[in-house]
Amino acid sequence: MAHIANRSCFRVTVKNKPVLTQDFSFSKVAAVEAYMKELRAQGYKPRAEQLDESWLVRIRERGHKPLEATFESEAAANQAGESVR
Repeated sequence: MAHIANRSCFRVTVKNKPVLTQDFSFSKVAAVEAYMKELRAQGYKPRAEQLDESWLVRIRERGHKPLEATFESEAAANQAGESVR
């Protein structure tokens, strides 16, 4: 069975304020939320999105070594996952 996960970074932006744009690691969801809370307190309307730049495919089957591979797009990751089935 193949498991596909988005490992791309999060980007927080504010319209017409590029100086406030910050990127966060995919595992730093709490930091994203804290930064958005800080921006809202300053009167901004921040927007967070997870980018599409790194996808992890993990394949685990009983009796075999687990396999992992990283792809640059969701389409490539899905194709790799489908080829295993």
